[in-house]
Amino acid sequence: MQRLFPAKPTSQPAIVTRYMAAHPEAFDSETAVARYLKLIVCPPSRRWRYQLNGKSGNTYALNLLFEIEYGCPFTAALDQAGSGNLHPDFALFQLVSAGLLSTLSKLGDPIEEIDAFPGLSLATVRNPWTRIVSAFFYLCRSHEVGDRRFLPERIRLNALCQFDWEKDTNTVRGFEKFVDYIDIVARDLGPDALDAHWLPQALHIRPDLYRPDIIGRTEALDRFAEEVQDALDVEQRVPVSRLRTNRRPGHGIDVAEFVSSSRVQEIVRRIYAEDFGRFGYSENIP
Repeated sequence: MQRLFPAKPTSQPAIVTRYMAAHPEAFDSETAVARYLKLIVCPPSRRWRYQLNGKSGNTYALNLLFEIEYGCPFTAALDQAGSGNLHPDFALFQLVSAGLLSTLSKLGDPIEEIDAFPGLSLATVRNPWTRIVSAFFYLCRSHEVGDRRFLPERIRLNALCQFDWEKDTNTVRGFEKFVDYIDIVARDLGPDALDAHWLPQALHIRPDLYRPDIIGRTEALDRFAEEVQDALDVEQRVPVSRLRTNRRPGHGIDVAEFVSSSRVQEIVRRIYAEDFGRFGYSENIP
């Protein structure tokens, strides 16, 4: 039974339409192309580009890349209550609006130049088990602070899985309903319709197309920092001790407790099968 109406197509920038035409086998829709191009950022120097991947070390990576590119740590701040966004490091994600980074969708380059990027292509990934649990806590936090970005997701979760936002937040029962919800959306609308924070990472990065030179693991970000600085010949090394600024409730939770249900395990292994295989993570629960 279809439980969700498909999203209505929207007009996209010309670069999205052209990129879809150049890679019809890689994407199911222009919406997926638009997200892909929007989540790849690079500086004017084009020494590097980074593929933003929800719940997978973006804050650490952006802190690192900002300091490499501009020679100083990122210290600008925005009061979280005033930002309208639940992310405590929301200011760091405004580098595009500040004109210091650009997304590929804004560059308007010929398609060939997007695919043959001259600099270093970077990405980060995370163990699918811990990432999906972290995404659940992030969604619950959005309810607590009233972040409007996730309101449609919270409403649909309420309706389709009888998720009680007064009783199910941050609970194992609520997490199991959340995984059922992911399964419903993936079945009804396709995996590409999932929110970026729990979209399969292979659909974020599209490694056959993006071809990252370095893929960092969230579980070993300090190693990623060293590899990136080696590749970019950074002489004045960035102290990794100040890169981990994003620490919120939900860190250090018992992942095994939340994924103990055999149904949950089946859904996660099925929907994130390519993430396990592509990025070398074991399907065993950590």
